[in-house]
Amino acid sequence: MAVLPSFYHPRCLLTIILLQLPQLHSAHFDVIGPPEPIVARVGEDAELPCHLSPNVSAEHMELRWFRNKVSQAVLVHRDGRQQEAEQMLEYRGRTALVARDLAVGRVAVRIRGVRPSDDGEYRCFFKDDQSYEESTVRLKVAALGSDPHIHMEVQENGEIRLECTSVGWYPEPQVLWRTPEGEKFPSTSESKNPNEEGLFTVAASMIIRDISLENVSCCIQNLLLGQEKEVGISIPAPFFPNLTPWMVAVAVILMFLGLLSIGSIFFTWRLYKERSRERKDEFSSKERLLEELEWKKATLHAADVTLDPDTAHPHLFLYEDSKSVRLEDSRQKLPENPERFDSWPCVLGREAFTSGKHYWEVEVGDRTDWAIGVCRENVMKKGFDPMTPENGFWAVELYGNGYWALTPLRTPLPLEGAPRRVGIFLDCESGDISFYNMTVGSHIYTFPKISFSGPLRPFFCLWSSGKKPLTICPIAGGPEGVTVVVDAQDLSKDIPLSPMREDSASADSDTAHSKLIPTQPSQGAS
Repeated sequence: MAVLPSFYHPRCLLTIILLQLPQLHSAHFDVIGPPEPIVARVGEDAELPCHLSPNVSAEHMELRWFRNKVSQAVLVHRDGRQQEAEQMLEYRGRTALVARDLAVGRVAVRIRGVRPSDDGEYRCFFKDDQSYEESTVRLKVAALGSDPHIHMEVQENGEIRLECTSVGWYPEPQVLWRTPEGEKFPSTSESKNPNEEGLFTVAASMIIRDISLENVSCCIQNLLLGQEKEVGISIPAPFFPNLTPWMVAVAVILMFLGLLSIGSIFFTWRLYKERSRERKDEFSSKERLLEELEWKKATLHAADVTLDPDTAHPHLFLYEDSKSVRLEDSRQKLPENPERFDSWPCVLGREAFTSGKHYWEVEVGDRTDWAIGVCRENVMKKGFDPMTPENGFWAVELYGNGYWALTPLRTPLPLEGAPRRVGIFLDCESGDISFYNMTVGSHIYTFPKISFSGPLRPFFCLWSSGKKPLTICPIAGGPEGVTVVVDAQDLSKDIPLSPMREDSASADSDTAHSKLIPTQPSQGAS
């Protein structure tokens, strides 16, 4: 039997054994972006760097640069190659991964031929298995425009009007009028309008009444680059004639006639607008009647919808009644299963619909950044597949200050007012998915007729955290005898309806009788 030498102390022996074990992979890392914005001129290339801390290898990680949302990808690098199918159209063929120090976690995305539309914040996102972190990189785009040009015009009253123009500036430049001695003058009018490429065309004018003024210059400054372009012009003295009494009298008469003309035009315009408004109100009342008919018909098929905790993203906290959910910054320790969303902060309803008509309402209150609708039961719940009908999602969302239907190119929804409660109607046989603003009782959007295959489930998503939850409203307790017109052409037919109750929980405050599901102490997103 072999005997260990006496110098092998038990502590030393333990150290040797640990050194022989495979090294454990540390899942904790931070993503660090540059402390200052990156400045790039239009047409040049820009590199947006970021790195890992500590300096671990990023060779097997998913790398993603995106704008406001993860789905708006500027560049995606996964499995050793660039994923062009996930990029936004305006960045395809214009971006490349700079991976000189990928083994120590230092990477950058190169944007070729920078455009004004590239200006703004970018998110640098690293993902390793279930761990992910991101950082912000700010890109400031700049362009120095053309040399200014001054046009001089002498007016009938003897005053001189100067107009300074220049094109190709970004961002909006500052215009100054000044004399060689440094005296500054304000512009009487100024416009800065972007062209199709986003570059600004500048036009500024001033009126000269001082006959002692001989030289004036127009200076246009790009404050971001700290550069300017200036051009001067000389004012000849003969351009300042003395005004005679008859010229003043003619000017007064012309001004009086002009005021009479303006008053007549304004009166005619007001009369036209009032008559147009009357015709529009008459048409809108008929249109609203038909919309009211549609959503009240939908409420006849009220469904009792509850949330399925087995599908909820770890950052989503469900209430005990399974009717309310909110997004938190902390991450729960939940069992991993194929039905749980791991990237999008989403949760499904327990109910699966394969036939019939179904209607439910969701209280969104005044919270921002949400998406609701229906989806196929077998949609991909892992990764960042776009939420479009092609991938099995039919939903509308509020993101930022705009309402959208989640079609492949996102359809903007111009609404009369912000809905605090949204009704969702599903007709499996006719392929109808419609959304209603229950605050004013109006139609929001209807997806094109669809032929469904497989069960459909209610779908909820939150893009930002907050104390105010998203709440499924209770179903109606019984008929309330509301009557609406069946056909706008036949006022003799009435139908009694049983709409959803109006006393459902409001999203303005947490539901008083519901508490968060008891969980283990929450863990921060790793």
